[in-house]
Amino acid sequence: MVKAIIVLLITLLFLMCGAASANDLENDPLAKRCINLFEIYKNNDLSAYVNGFPDEVVAILGEDFLKTELNNKHNKFEKNYNSAPKEIRIKSIENIQPHPTAVERIGVEESRKVFISVKGVNSGLQGSCSFNRIKTKWYFRDTPL
Repeated sequence: MVKAIIVLLITLLFLMCGAASANDLENDPLAKRCINLFEIYKNNDLSAYVNGFPDEVVAILGEDFLKTELNNKHNKFEKNYNSAPKEIRIKSIENIQPHPTAVERIGVEESRKVFISVKGVNSGLQGSCSFNRIKTKWYFRDTPL
C-alpha cells in the first residue's frame, strides 16, 4: 500500500513538472516569436519579416530575396492552413551550435531552435524556428514552411 502511494505521488510530481514545462515553453519569448511568424505569413508582412533578421543578413540576402521567400511562405500558409491553423504547439526549445560563418561575419553569440507542431484542417507540419543572438537581441536564423 505504501509503495502504491509513493508511485502515485511520483507520477503526480512528474505530471505536474511536465505541465509546468509545457506552460514555460508557451511563454518563452522565442516560442512566442515563432508562433507570431504565422501571423507574419498570414498578413504577408514584409516589414515585420525583414525586421526579424539582422541588418547584415538583409544586406547579404537582399530585401528582394526575403520578399520572394515571404511570398512563397504566405502562399504555402494560405494553401495548407487557409490562414488559420487549428493548433500550434511548442514541442521543445534547444540550444544549438551557432554556424561558424555567422559567428565570424555577424557576431552570433548563441543559437536556439524552437521545435513546433502545426495542425491545420487538412495538413500538418513538424518544423522549427531557429534564432541567433547577437549582443542582446535575438534574430531569425531559419523560419518554418
